[in-house]
Amino acid sequence: NGQIAMVGQARYTFEHKTLCTNIFKKVTLGPGEKSHYIPKFGRITANDLTDGIDMNEAQQLAITGSTHTTDEAGCKVIITKKLRAQLKEDGYKAAGIVIGNAIRKKMDEDGLGLFSGLDTSVGGAGTTFSYDYLRAAVSQCYAQSEPVPLPLCTVLHPNHYDAVVNDIGSPGANNFPQDMQKEYMKMYFRGRDKLWGTDIYVDGNISVDASDDAYGAVFHPSAFIYLVGWEPETWVEYDGSLRGWEIGIVSDYGMVEEDGTYGRSLYFDASTLTS
Repeated sequence: NGQIAMVGQARYTFEHKTLCTNIFKKVTLGPGEKSHYIPKFGRITANDLTDGIDMNEAQQLAITGSTHTTDEAGCKVIITKKLRAQLKEDGYKAAGIVIGNAIRKKMDEDGLGLFSGLDTSVGGAGTTFSYDYLRAAVSQCYAQSEPVPLPLCTVLHPNHYDAVVNDIGSPGANNFPQDMQKEYMKMYFRGRDKLWGTDIYVDGNISVDASDDAYGAVFHPSAFIYLVGWEPETWVEYDGSLRGWEIGIVSDYGMVEEDGTYGRSLYFDASTLTS
């Protein structure tokens, strides 16, 4: 009938912002290195001395350490000659955006999955998060035998963060200044808020389990390491027999826990909000 289907400008699936590669301590392997070893010196004890008596209680300087390695991850898509001819959008550009989003999400999810492995957890299944729980977690970080270094940062699921907004922003529900309440009601989230001395980040890539609970964390960046063998690399390669182009991306990295005492996991209900 002489008619063709109209194809509009392409849209892309919007992804959550990724955090872990920017927050975790980043270490890059050098030429010829296959792993990274981090030594940690222990403590010794200072004792009272007696005038004129030799100090003969030598102590051993203990060293512990951990070794970390990287693994490859990646993905690829294929754009055939036929598909390229039918696309109005630049097929190579579209493929680059999609595979770039995929590897960033993969890396972020690998990092977020480490939160549950911290040595100590605050909260519990089915428990509603509040800023008081965050305060308790921060206090524990300060008060433990080896205090967690500063600065601290906090990563929360969006449904965890909503409980903080509700705590602070609800007029008459607490003693927060009205100007502060109005700001939270107006802005909701500005990208990086600060509470109890820790920067607050929100990441929707945090997985929610079958019981609608999820792990966030408050920690020092050195609790986790983003170990880089090489940064994400892309390639385009034509396959004659396939009559199309392979467009892919690969990165060699590791998201690893370095010190499980340098933070607290936050395990709370993350059910979808309805009111």
